[in-house]
Amino acid sequence: MSDLNLPISFNTLAIEQAGAPVSIQQKSIASLNDDEVLIRVSYASINKMDPALARMNAFHLPQPYVLGFDFSGEVAKIGGEGNDTLKVGNQVFGRSSTGGCFAEYLVAKKENVLPSGTVPAPEASTYGIAYLTAYESLVITANIQQHKGKWIYVAGAAGGVGHFAAQIAKLYGLKVIGTAGKATSLNLLHRLHLDHVIDYSKQDVVQEVMSLTGGKGADLVYDSTYTQSSYAQSAAVVASGGEYIRLGTAEQLARTGAQDMRTLVEGRGAKMVIADLGRYGADPRYKTQTSKLVDGLRQAVSWYEEEKLKPVITETVPFEAAALQQAFEAFLKGINNVGKVVVKCNGQKDLA
Repeated sequence: MSDLNLPISFNTLAIEQAGAPVSIQQKSIASLNDDEVLIRVSYASINKMDPALARMNAFHLPQPYVLGFDFSGEVAKIGGEGNDTLKVGNQVFGRSSTGGCFAEYLVAKKENVLPSGTVPAPEASTYGIAYLTAYESLVITANIQQHKGKWIYVAGAAGGVGHFAAQIAKLYGLKVIGTAGKATSLNLLHRLHLDHVIDYSKQDVVQEVMSLTGGKGADLVYDSTYTQSSYAQSAAVVASGGEYIRLGTAEQLARTGAQDMRTLVEGRGAKMVIADLGRYGADPRYKTQTSKLVDGLRQAVSWYEEEKLKPVITETVPFEAAALQQAFEAFLKGINNVGKVVVKCNGQKDLA
């Protein structure tokens, strides 16, 4: 692929204003800063926050705004000097803190773009948010390496973040309990070879976890659901001396109507640990630690190539406004929240 000449105009799947349906909008890019790279987007994945942000522009993105926060694609142009890992034509993946991935082209910060190796473009598009959220929670924040051989309970283990968390926990030698409530989710968990799968539509989650752990509870609990009923179960099964890893800040919980379970968790003699990928872009204490996230993304490629961890894609959405709108609505209804759903933004060269 030759270096693309700017300016360019292209299509995006945008939201005119919060609450409006997805529509096709034209956008143009006139120039790149030295720290930026232009990506011809192959795929972008849908995360749980996208449908919510379509209803309420909590990030205050300039309108009309384009959602999608992780992507795969091809380097189309590089601002300033290139480097050893970013060259025009390279297959890459990454994330964008300002959205914009549901588009034919995207301007991304060089620091957030990595070579995708032999990972196919659809799978690579899922790493920047869902995988990295699970990695940050378990490997960086909870230091899961020290818990080999212990029990971990993963709530919502068949979801976008959850299915990565379950696989990472298995990789680090933990015994994984996962829950799901519908056939497609349960099938996914069995395919991931978890140590125990609980069907919460038919079984009492608290009773099952306590029974499995000899009445002690799980040494680690990870809940990425933002759901009060799940939080209550998770808090009730954490072991004394254990850790409850909650995904979600107090502000995020307030938006979802979920309660902070700290009192109950600490009452059980356990520690509440807060995980949040967003703080690396907003909190000065974490901004200096972004290299840990880059290491995590490189690790994802290695694990894929070693056949140790794989994203599970359950649906591919075409680059159409109505199709993305329908996918958002299905997410909000809990219909397609199994594994990862991706949007095909451009035809691309998938790697074998």
